[in-house]
Amino acid sequence: MPTEEDGQPVYVLRDLEELSDKPLALSGGGMLLASLLDGKRTAAEVRGLFLKSTGAVLEDAVVLDLVRALDDAGYLETLAVAQRRRQVLEAFRASPRRPSAFAGVSYPAEPLELAGTLGRFFSADKGPGKAKADAPTRPAPLGLVAPHIDFGRGGPAYAWAYQALSEREAPDVIVALGVAHVSPDAPWTFTPKTYETPLGPMEIDAELYGALAARLWYDSRADEWVHKGEHSLEFQAVWLKHLWREKAPKWVPILVSSFERFAGENLPSSAPTIDKALKDFGAVLREQAERGRRVLVLAGVDLAHVGPRFGDDLELTPELEKKIEDEDRQSLVAAMARDPDAFYRATIADEHWRKVCGLSALYTGLRLLKDLDGAAPPGRLLAYGQAPDPAGGLVSFASAVFDRG
Repeated sequence: MPTEEDGQPVYVLRDLEELSDKPLALSGGGMLLASLLDGKRTAAEVRGLFLKSTGAVLEDAVVLDLVRALDDAGYLETLAVAQRRRQVLEAFRASPRRPSAFAGVSYPAEPLELAGTLGRFFSADKGPGKAKADAPTRPAPLGLVAPHIDFGRGGPAYAWAYQALSEREAPDVIVALGVAHVSPDAPWTFTPKTYETPLGPMEIDAELYGALAARLWYDSRADEWVHKGEHSLEFQAVWLKHLWREKAPKWVPILVSSFERFAGENLPSSAPTIDKALKDFGAVLREQAERGRRVLVLAGVDLAHVGPRFGDDLELTPELEKKIEDEDRQSLVAAMARDPDAFYRATIADEHWRKVCGLSALYTGLRLLKDLDGAAPPGRLLAYGQAPDPAGGLVSFASAVFDRG
């Protein structure tokens, strides 16, 4: 992440696998040096490439000092790191529970304090202006879209989604789609683990989990480690437990990787394996509905990611913020119409410059909604928001509800 230290631009490295908990700040020159470490080059060869790129002469000692700093922080791919990775993954895989990764960090770990924090978002500025309903007055919804940005920036938008959910009967089961931000190879990554929250556990619906996972052409748990430190579904689990506590329905938590690696600039439906799996998922959910089970498709997604933090060389201005909102809303019109292909096209237009992180997860959700009930009314957009990124940039998000026909 680009930032500043003592007025100088630096890059802060963070290990997304969480094998190292030591952030490391490097100068631009340090980042260039680090990029030249491919596991094969000698210090002299790295120094030569640096000279060719910058015209600056370095001593071997400078290269070796950087290597030692990276090694001490756990940022080099070494035998020790590989062993640590195996130990962490084996321990996580063996546990039947997925511990809260962000309790006490992104939200209070103490239940009463957490409930108070979430409760205040309902009446906060930009919130829905009313508390969660004491009793439902409408049937269980078909779908829900909520943000996954941190609660400090997106709490009121979450409240819009979960206030609407509180006015409706609880579904029988939830299929929760989150964003796998590290985007592993698997398009969809499942876990049979109970998600723990300070307000109680979100239990797995084993039957539906098994039926969906069986429709994949690969091991559904191959990249299960991404659930360990991913916030997009943990934040939904916290809100679901806040809403329903011990009466919360069971769920199937699924993290979704980017489909662009499979489809390029084309629609995901053009990739036979992706399209077939989505159709198979839809068939499984229709079978559940035919048995009388009310399925809720929940998408925990954010929208645009624009600015220096996200690799853009541009200045955030009111005009740019308006452009982002205008294009976000065009995409959301297609999403509310439950038209997954139109949503996808509108989002990736102009080389996907908005970098919508929830693209594939929401596309999956829209496909499932369409298969579940083709006659259902359009979705209703409840809230739209934008928030600055502390490292320089802007993130947008939205909340919406889809009712049954």
